[in-house]
Amino acid sequence: MEGPLQTFVHVCHENGQWMSQLPEKLWDIPLYNLALPGSHDTMTYCLDKSSAVSGNESKLVKFLNKCLPCIVRPIIMKWSITQVLTVTEQLEAGVRYLDFRIAHKANDPSMNLYFVHMVYTTVTVQDILWQILRWLETHPQEVVIIACRNFDGLTRRLHNHLVACIKEIFQCKLCPRNVSMRCFFFTF
Repeated sequence: MEGPLQTFVHVCHENGQWMSQLPEKLWDIPLYNLALPGSHDTMTYCLDKSSAVSGNESKLVKFLNKCLPCIVRPIIMKWSITQVLTVTEQLEAGVRYLDFRIAHKANDPSMNLYFVHMVYTTVTVQDILWQILRWLETHPQEVVIIACRNFDGLTRRLHNHLVACIKEIFQCKLCPRNVSMRCFFFTF
């Protein structure tokens, strides 16, 4: 039996190529003038239940989580999770603005970057960027705006690493400012 979430994902799958179906009169409008559907805290569908609380959270939240984890942790998780669809499912549902809160885990010697909303995700930023690229390759006339912010625990070196990853992964798919939809369509 199919539940409401599965039905929603199935129905929304039809929105995966809405930009390619825009009327030609909208093709010359700059992207920044189009209202794009987005998701708030895009990556909260995969928060790590065993993760430490983010370094940016208040001392009180950290203290309560340490002293009363069986009470505080479920509250944190309930408050933090704002999405249930994966990033690919969100794109298939028509989302074109992704809200990424980037973080580096405290005391982690690696260059791995994660997403954060009170706690860290189970997936790395790099893995998700590759997923987005694969999706874009199968949807060549769609545009995705990735808004990166917060940068909890990022040093200059880690920030440069993030920028290098974005450039390496997306290469020529990165879009200059002030572009309109016309550059994504082939006119016949």
